[in-house]
Amino acid sequence: MHGGVSGVSSDYRDIEDGYNMGDQRSILTLESQAYKIAQYIGQYVITLGGVDLITFTGGVGENGYETRERICDYLKPIGVEIDKSINKQKGKEIKISTENSKVGVYVVPTNEELMIARDTKQLIID
Repeated sequence: MHGGVSGVSSDYRDIEDGYNMGDQRSILTLESQAYKIAQYIGQYVITLGGVDLITFTGGVGENGYETRERICDYLKPIGVEIDKSINKQKGKEIKISTENSKVGVYVVPTNEELMIARDTKQLIID
């Protein structure tokens, strides 16, 4: 068997496809993932005594609007509210929380190649 809980694949896009086609194991996989991430965020909120903003970045956080929506749905009890139409945008830094949200929610694209280049330059200089 491959693909862990989903039984579909280890490729996130395949699991999302399964989710959108109503595959119960894919649904279980992505719902449980979103719930677990929301739990981690909740733990940090308690540890920090509150939260001003949440940032989604890299890979799935940057491109997976459905994943962001699922996670934010679990975070409604702490005042997270997103604009689902704005949330669907990809590839740019954007605020997806509504004006009524008690927590700002942003998507911030990464530039991994730039970071690797900077780290390499710093290693060469030192």
